[in-house]
Amino acid sequence: MALKPKIGKNYPVPVSTEDRKTPHKQRIRELIKKPKEKFLTNNQEIYWNILGDNQITLCFGPAGVGKSYIAMKRAIDLLHDEDNKYEKIIIVRPAVEAEEKLGSLPGGLEEKLDPYIYPSYYLLNKIIGKEARERMKDEGYIEVAALAYMRGWNVDNTILVFEEAQNATPAQIKLLLTRIGFNSKFFISGDLEQSDKYKDKTKSGLYDAKKRLNDVRGIGIFEFGIEDIVRNPIISEILRRYE
Repeated sequence: MALKPKIGKNYPVPVSTEDRKTPHKQRIRELIKKPKEKFLTNNQEIYWNILGDNQITLCFGPAGVGKSYIAMKRAIDLLHDEDNKYEKIIIVRPAVEAEEKLGSLPGGLEEKLDPYIYPSYYLLNKIIGKEARERMKDEGYIEVAALAYMRGWNVDNTILVFEEAQNATPAQIKLLLTRIGFNSKFFISGDLEQSDKYKDKTKSGLYDAKKRLNDVRGIGIFEFGIEDIVRNPIISEILRRYE
């Protein structure tokens, strides 16, 4: 049975009273092309529209439905659009391992985050190409951030993409959501059935946010179901056997 989407009421994205300019917009448009709107399911298109209509979007669903791909593609689409003032994309993932403990990773903060951010880089490579993704990152139009160090941030003119949010605590989700500033969008997604941290999904910060924020103006909530899986069909059967 398909899960029905819950869509928050549209609410105008606040724009700073300061007359901000985006001198880098032309450069962004030189580096990347606007992605084509192509959807494999009706729910992917619905999700695409919800991402555009709300300041914050919470998305739930199993692996393989395209929730990460659509969110990243939408972020690139909005960043490229000359009619808005988004200046960059920030990618955030909780640094939680899938049961295996890999120990302390070498290098600085960015090097330590790379293994967790790699799936997002993979998606960007598919959407805009590896070379463009690397140049966007080198020039500051794509950034990565550790959730643990975001206290005190004020995120303006940015599209923030937070994936695997089922592994975040309620306090971490609250911290992240309250970083949103003027002219920004937050795309937050996860699979409550695949938490590497919580055996009881109701303890997840993503579940807590869904319960608390389902009627807040400017926040959209969308749920995919197993029937929306577009990867190898065997994934659907595997997930059903683990229900």
